[in-house]
Amino acid sequence: MNMNAFLEVIRTSRLTMSDDELLTAVRLLNDERRLRKERKAGTMKMTLEVGDTVFFTDSKKGVIKGKVQKVKYKKAIVETNSSTGYTRWDVPLGMLRYTE
Repeated sequence: MNMNAFLEVIRTSRLTMSDDELLTAVRLLNDERRLRKERKAGTMKMTLEVGDTVFFTDSKKGVIKGKVQKVKYKKAIVETNSSTGYTRWDVPLGMLRYTE
């Protein structure tokens, strides 16, 4: 089943669910998302090193690429080169992705 077909099943199912069933489904999806985010942050913590090139998405500026300057317990300092000079971002590990 491809992604669009799966999402179409969810769109259709939500119309026939009771409020309790819908609330349970939302909780299940939120719990799974939280677990995946925690797992990804743990993986990034073990593999991320100073000097790695990464990117993350900012709600206002879109995709931002930079180099890791410091890896902390839950976040990393990422330095970007922008038109106004160098900018440092304190980014949660779960938001970071490696660039190809």
